[in-house]
Amino acid sequence: MKTTLLFCLLFSGPVLAQLSSQQRFELEAGISALHLPTPYRSGWHLRQQLTAYIRPRLGIALGIGGGVSANNDPLMTQDPASPSSSQPNPTQLSAFYKRQEYMTDFSVVALPLLTKRHQVKVQAGLSVYRRHEIGVDSIVRENPKNPAYFVVGKIINTRRVVPMAALSYDYRLSSRWAVGVNGTAYFTGSGQPTTTLGLRGTYRFGLSADSLGMKPLPWNDLRAGVRLGASLVGQNSMGPGGRYRTRFVGGLWAELPLSLTWAVRAELNYAQRGYRSVGVSTGNMRYLSNYANLNFLEIPFLFRHEVAYRWHLYTGPYLAFFLNGYTETEGNRNPPIRPSTSSGLLLGTSYKITDRLAANLRYQRDLVQISSTPYGGFHSFQLTAGWAFK
Repeated sequence: MKTTLLFCLLFSGPVLAQLSSQQRFELEAGISALHLPTPYRSGWHLRQQLTAYIRPRLGIALGIGGGVSANNDPLMTQDPASPSSSQPNPTQLSAFYKRQEYMTDFSVVALPLLTKRHQVKVQAGLSVYRRHEIGVDSIVRENPKNPAYFVVGKIINTRRVVPMAALSYDYRLSSRWAVGVNGTAYFTGSGQPTTTLGLRGTYRFGLSADSLGMKPLPWNDLRAGVRLGASLVGQNSMGPGGRYRTRFVGGLWAELPLSLTWAVRAELNYAQRGYRSVGVSTGNMRYLSNYANLNFLEIPFLFRHEVAYRWHLYTGPYLAFFLNGYTETEGNRNPPIRPSTSSGLLLGTSYKITDRLAANLRYQRDLVQISSTPYGGFHSFQLTAGWAFK
């Protein structure tokens, strides 16, 4: 028994040492159920994390996540005092809410179990916790004899640094890939902790081309250029009076080939965003007119594939950082907008007209608000021209 144990230790030592020297980084992404304190309902949560291992079993991690929980059932009810109208039952509207959770985690990671096929991860640290919630504050009736009423909304914004802890198990499919379950708890100071439990996938890698499973990168083939064009922008949740706006977009790009048909592309874009809506009345509700001029810095990271001669498809995530801008309601300027950051997904196609000139058509949509904002995300259709410096 002692001989067998000694053999296993001698065999596993070089394996772990090789893993740590070549694959010091671990990238993970997962989807989980979001559990909030009573009376909130369960929701869903998306999370990504990058871990850098300073030792085979010890590392530091940066994680970003966001989730949503909502109770829209009160909006589906019917007011018994006004059965001919579409207004919900006012006695149940107090239960309506939509709550968004955003977490940015900094933690220490330990691996008490690490074998060829199994891995248990424990982590603890601090999280920049943000909560944005909308609900119903009160019901106002101008005439007690008239069943029509108005709703006064409420908005709750919370920002604080809170402790967090996580426990996960992964089954290693190979030296790089693994799948598993992950549970996280955020101690927000509001009674019960906010928790998540779900599935995730992980990928181990190093920074060298050999560790990534690729040939040395051909830096001499790096191309760069500019892109200019127009963007048709709208809000993700446009009301009855919502309208698209045509805005400017432009920036710099750099592209590095990975093979004959694949390339990786990074961009730095200045993107004008905004929205416009006209006043609309539906039943006993009136949607106010709104207008916005907003400017963002967008950083996409894309993978491009050549599907035919001169024709390419590409996709990838992006980050959008709010720079400046303003909003108006009924022609009156609103309070200044707080800085915000969002992430989303981009899909597009391009056609090379010449070796240096290309036409691009793309669609992008904000998916996760990394920080709380007083407005929803955006989506846009972009038509641009790209010019390569060489």
